[in-house]
Amino acid sequence: MKSVPRVRRKPADIAETQRAYEPFGAARHLMYCKDRELMMVGPAGTGKTRAVLEKIFICAQKYPAMRALLARKTRASMSQSVLVTLEEKVLPAGYAAMRGAGRARRASYRLANRSELVIAGLDNPDRIMSTEFDLAAVFEATEIELEDWEKILSRLRNGVMPYQQAIADCNPGAPAHWLHERMTAGSITPLVSVHQDNPFFFDAARQCWTPAGLAYRATLGRLTGVRRKRLLEGIWAAAEGAVYPTFADHIIPVPLDKMPPAEPVRICGGIDWGWTDSMAILVGVLAADDRLYIVDEFYQKEALIHQIYQVMRDLTDRWSVELFFCDQSRPELIKEFIRRGFTCVKRKPEGVLGGIRQVTERLVSDRLKVYDSCQKLITEAAGYHYHCAGRAEEAPVARDDHTLDALRYLVTGLDQHADRTGWHKPPPPAEVAAPTPAAPQASADRRIIVPSEVIWGE
Repeated sequence: MKSVPRVRRKPADIAETQRAYEPFGAARHLMYCKDRELMMVGPAGTGKTRAVLEKIFICAQKYPAMRALLARKTRASMSQSVLVTLEEKVLPAGYAAMRGAGRARRASYRLANRSELVIAGLDNPDRIMSTEFDLAAVFEATEIELEDWEKILSRLRNGVMPYQQAIADCNPGAPAHWLHERMTAGSITPLVSVHQDNPFFFDAARQCWTPAGLAYRATLGRLTGVRRKRLLEGIWAAAEGAVYPTFADHIIPVPLDKMPPAEPVRICGGIDWGWTDSMAILVGVLAADDRLYIVDEFYQKEALIHQIYQVMRDLTDRWSVELFFCDQSRPELIKEFIRRGFTCVKRKPEGVLGGIRQVTERLVSDRLKVYDSCQKLITEAAGYHYHCAGRAEEAPVARDDHTLDALRYLVTGLDQHADRTGWHKPPPPAEVAAPTPAAPQASADRRIIVPSEVIWGE
């Protein structure tokens, strides 16, 4: 059996106290795996984070001038989680790289051999996109989007190490999560960690649980539902009381020509405004068979008006969007974008549950399809659940639901608009065969301009 790499550390870098570490199970495989995309996944408390940090520290010493990225969704979340483990369990006591700024303000750890461990949050992607790395590790990787992951992959080109690698460290999430789908497709190599891999919880020599392991597993054993499945059993499980339990069945690959297979008759957008919370825009294509295809999405925090304008312009040009059904909470934004030439319709209030019922009706009748490129919508739908499982009369948990709000506005807006303006579904085939003389002229230009004041009687 191979031994774990041991690196001679320079006396100038360290104090006499060394931190002992021996990897087991998935952690041992991690030390030797050179696959470009790697995922350390398993229940809570299996030692995944420490194993990833130990590998990065070994490589930083072995390859002078290498660069590694340590990241989470936000920089603030690094200080009291990953960096605590790095400084208190991985770096030797008294290590010179820890001198200087405190954890909250630290930008990197610089080793004497010119290797550097860069600390970052994916809430500031510009810092990542302006540099290059040999290794990149994302902790709590289920928090990030596929777009974030692909940005990181594009930065693996420093060329100091003989291989470049991105490591995702996470507990299991929903089966529809992009990490699980990437694993199923074979794009990322999974290393499944278990509690027996953590020597603090399991004594490998005696093959028994330690007192700390028994206590911790008893704590996890008191969890219920999806949290127990994910954090104790290590299962990729959907949330109980899911609002849209069959949503994943309606995800389809993006067609080669990008447009739905059926003839499109209406193309609209749904907008959920946001600032501190993310803003979301969806584009839906209503086809001649009355199926609504969600074909594109936009999602961003703190989007400025000129940025929103450009996104709406790009989506309109790309898909020939006729109008946008908007969240009514920001009437000043609706008026602003009407002034800028868009047809923005204020969605009449239906209530959250009323909108959910209309979306559910489309799902049940197979009249809603979602392109697999709409990853944020798919991720939010997988985790969207009611406060109490099985009690659909209560509103869902209002967290990570911005694209889902945009979906509700789009679906309810289409139905309301048809009822109020005569913008009806395509006629039956018999009527299509014998259209009225005016019908060809009307269908030649699908774009309509109807002020929201006329529609909603403002």
